[in-house]
Amino acid sequence: MGGEAAILVDILVLLVAAKVFEELVIRLGQPPLLGDLLAGIIVGPTVFGLVEPHHGIATLAWIGIVVLIFLAGMDSSLSELRRYGMGSMLVAAGGVAATTVLAFLAGWFLGYGFEESLFLAVILAPTSVGVSVAVLSQLGLLRDRVGEIVMGAAVADDVMAMVLFSIVYSVVAEEALGYERLGGILAGLGFTAAAFYLINRYSSRILSAIIGRAKEEATPEIELLILGIGVAAVTSYLGLSPLIGAYFAGLGFAEALRGYGFRERFVLLLNFATPFFFIYAGLLLDPWMALRGLETGRAATAAATIVAAGMAGKVLGCGIAALKAGLPPREAWLIGFAMMPRAGVDLVIAVSGLQRGIIGMDIYLSALILIYTTSLATPVIVQSLARGIAGAR
Repeated sequence: MGGEAAILVDILVLLVAAKVFEELVIRLGQPPLLGDLLAGIIVGPTVFGLVEPHHGIATLAWIGIVVLIFLAGMDSSLSELRRYGMGSMLVAAGGVAATTVLAFLAGWFLGYGFEESLFLAVILAPTSVGVSVAVLSQLGLLRDRVGEIVMGAAVADDVMAMVLFSIVYSVVAEEALGYERLGGILAGLGFTAAAFYLINRYSSRILSAIIGRAKEEATPEIELLILGIGVAAVTSYLGLSPLIGAYFAGLGFAEALRGYGFRERFVLLLNFATPFFFIYAGLLLDPWMALRGLETGRAATAAATIVAAGMAGKVLGCGIAALKAGLPPREAWLIGFAMMPRAGVDLVIAVSGLQRGIIGMDIYLSALILIYTTSLATPVIVQSLARGIAGAR
């Protein structure tokens, strides 16, 4: 089968599987993204091996998640973010600090050396709220106090984790690459701040120019996407997650877009592309390859300990910080669980450590199990807590 035909067949299989499992989990009262994750796991190497993760699917996945986060920024409120900015910083700092300490202690308990334990702490430090954003958006809580704090904390968390990674990598690898990476991260932060400032300051003029000169109906939406993806691409090139750039680009337009109804025009693209990120996350799991050459008992103990440390660090660190910020207990713990997922920067860090020989396959497998455990558990827990909050109001 030719390359183009193979890619199209893979996409077809994934779409059919995703829609089947989405319908199934919706009937069970769960969010559809859980069906997308299950579709990737079952169709991918973990179960049937019908589809292997490849560049075509990865491209669709990143388009989907960047568009989702870009629109999440457009749906946010600058005034609400300013109002909850300190709370977001506290939540992010609490989660990173608690997870880093617990992960290092877990590594020490499991008998890893200082460098492995330190690198394990860096792997577990980041969060990935794509899952939580999708659930909160479906429940109408993304622009609520909880949603604003989660989005703000996710951005701060990502920045803190990337800076921590750069410092630890330079210490452990003892190479100039770490300092170059740190310089890139600082440049990325500067670029993101400048892009946000300029977009926010001139958003009305930009929109007027886009809408005023458009001769084709879909031109304004496409040009907005070009800006959002462009900012995301530059932040990624400079060493930050592209999701940071996408979010701040969308946030820059948030106030100016009120009343234009632009989000509704992205619904079809969002519904088509976003599931591929969660499908791709399922496809990446290949436990059989990771288990080769490992002693089963050792791997099981390491996985259980590391998963527990990773989950507890985020839930307790972020949840307690949210309580200290003055949020009601149910909202505070909802934020704690919403900050629990991993599926982005942590995977990049884990791959880097494995390739450099800093960590072994048992730590890498444990990181993968943490990613999928939190990705599957978070939608169920967040949806349950969110419904309780909505019912109490």
